[in-house]
Amino acid sequence: MHGKPIILNVSSNRRNLELLAQLLEREGYQAHSVESLEALDQLLSGAEKVSLALVDLTDFDKSIWDRCERLRNAKIPFLVISPQQSANVQRQTLAQGARGMLVKPLVMKEFLQLIRGLVAE
Repeated sequence: MHGKPIILNVSSNRRNLELLAQLLEREGYQAHSVESLEALDQLLSGAEKVSLALVDLTDFDKSIWDRCERLRNAKIPFLVISPQQSANVQRQTLAQGARGMLVKPLVMKEFLQLIRGLVAE
């Protein structure tokens, strides 16, 4: 698996993490999944080079934005996935330096094209 871009998946939903990891691995990425903010903190303290983070806001409290700031400070590009369209979430997403916001349900073809573009940067 060495050499594959690492994509970090952050979600409180274990099943969504499993499905996303399977999809990303089929596309040639190495997926690392975390279900909690504590696990995210631990991973961000490690030495692995993460190419992209996908942050699903569902069921996380406002402290998720602190983790987004940590991603930005670590120079890890990230996308925010929101359960609904919200101008407030859109503003916060951009203020934290996300490369974009996607609203569920995701359109897989567009989602994968966006990931390919961001990992290639």
